Amino acid sequence: MRETLSAAAGRLRARIESFLPPSAFLPAAEPEKLRRFLTVLLCAWGAVWFVAPLLALDNAFIDVPENIIWGSYFQFGYDKNPYLGAWIGYLGSLLTGNSLWNSYLLSQVFVITGLWAVWRLSLRMTSPAGAFLAVIFLLGVNFYGIKSVELCDDVMELGFWPLLIWSFYCSLKDGNRIGSWLLTGFLAGCCFMIKYYGAVLFVSMFAVMLATPEGRRAFRRPGPYLGAVLFAVMCLPNLIWLGGNDMVAFRYAFDRAALDDGAPAFAFTYERLLKYPLRSFTRTLSVLIVPLIPFFLLFFRRDEAMPSGRFDRRFVAILAWGPFILTLLFSVVSGGSINYSWVVPCFPLLGLFFVLWFKPYINAFSLRAFTGFILLLGVVFVTIFVVRSLWQQPYLKRGCDYENFPGKALAARLTAEWRRQYAVPLPFVIGDRRESCNIAVYSTDRPEAYFSANPNFSQWIDENEIREKGALILFDGRKKRRPKWLGRLAEAGFAMTPEIRIEEERAVPGWFRALAGAPKSDSYVYCFIPPQAGAGAEPARP
Repeated sequence: MRETLSAAAGRLRARIESFLPPSAFLPAAEPEKLRRFLTVLLCAWGAVWFVAPLLALDNAFIDVPENIIWGSYFQFGYDKNPYLGAWIGYLGSLLTGNSLWNSYLLSQVFVITGLWAVWRLSLRMTSPAGAFLAVIFLLGVNFYGIKSVELCDDVMELGFWPLLIWSFYCSLKDGNRIGSWLLTGFLAGCCFMIKYYGAVLFVSMFAVMLATPEGRRAFRRPGPYLGAVLFAVMCLPNLIWLGGNDMVAFRYAFDRAALDDGAPAFAFTYERLLKYPLRSFTRTLSVLIVPLIPFFLLFFRRDEAMPSGRFDRRFVAILAWGPFILTLLFSVVSGGSINYSWVVPCFPLLGLFFVLWFKPYINAFSLRAFTGFILLLGVVFVTIFVVRSLWQQPYLKRGCDYENFPGKALAARLTAEWRRQYAVPLPFVIGDRRESCNIAVYSTDRPEAYFSANPNFSQWIDENEIREKGALILFDGRKKRRPKWLGRLAEAGFAMTPEIRIEEERAVPGWFRALAGAPKSDSYVYCFIPPQAGAGAEPARP
């Protein structure tokens, strides 16, 4: 029976091969040509995804102004994340004159840096053609396209995770040099101080050390321990900060994962065992399957002669799937919901995994066809992003997205109204994250943001100073979105002017507005906390 099936498969394979062009039996391009083409392709990919949001958006993604605000207050932690991502976002803004275009540039710097690290790692494990395929494969994953335009912690990890993995590999394979382990410890500290989610990568790395002879030998050398010390030194200031601020960042993470919804800690419910993990798995699979289908259609033949070491296969398998599997296990064990953006950095080794484990026969035809598919897919990604940003979100969608929020218009309008009434610069803005971040960044007065009137979210705020100098209060105009923190301000004795409801059109680039007309508008409510007499303000004008 087995021989019969093998013979049938051989006949089918021969029949398929009879339809292939001659280039399907020729080797891929020379290594130097592949390297040059990959360099040009990655530069072009980054340039397109840098320019696309500049043309299609007129307001920043929420994480961009949030990081700028956080980073402007030099702290070793913030209410959602550790410190490094905020410092990077603020430094980018500072170096470009407080402009926001730098965020699109920096996001692509992280993306291309991560892809370069995958290329360098792949060259040590497989042929140049296999390394090329491992990198090109990733461009078909939407995380490296539409999801990559926002400079957030997840996109920063697209750069730092592959760098850490590459450094970790070199540490294990190049004689456990202390310098390599110190670099690994430093990059691990960067990953963790950008987002605590890096822990799933660290656990996977530890599993590599336990599961391989090379890893177990490293425990007998000083390098891993010195790297761990450097990692601890980088994380210690954040740990101290967390201890002094009620572990606020972990509380935020628990909120996002719905771990504080009152359910018993170990109640094995449908949501825990199936709903949350399956939802994350199916959504992630829908992204990863896009390049997988053409990969197996074009590389159905195997090349047993392709180099693939045992350690390399085990290393890649654990790190390609370990972080995602640990995330799913976290959901099962804790009952927590998995935020889709968490898994964005999990798959830098996915293409390399299929190259090493499937060992595809890479020929000129299949490599050109797959590259052509990826380029076509890139055009589709860009088209979807542009159409969605210019038309679907501002003109058709019911709710207003962060990137179409009228931050510039509201900041100019309300700053002018504050100055008209009080003849002093606007010192503070109080609102939920969307409103306060946009006003704080886009207003010419650059007021300090007081997130949700909660001192745990804005540790730099002194409420007595708000009483003295006054503030703008801004929130969503829909009744169901009326914030609860307004009541706390009233109970705390803050004097507030009557609320005023206004309408503002969604943010659309001027060139497209001239073609398509005015987009949808949304309602917002604002009021002022008037400055006290003697605080530098003139009496309110009628």
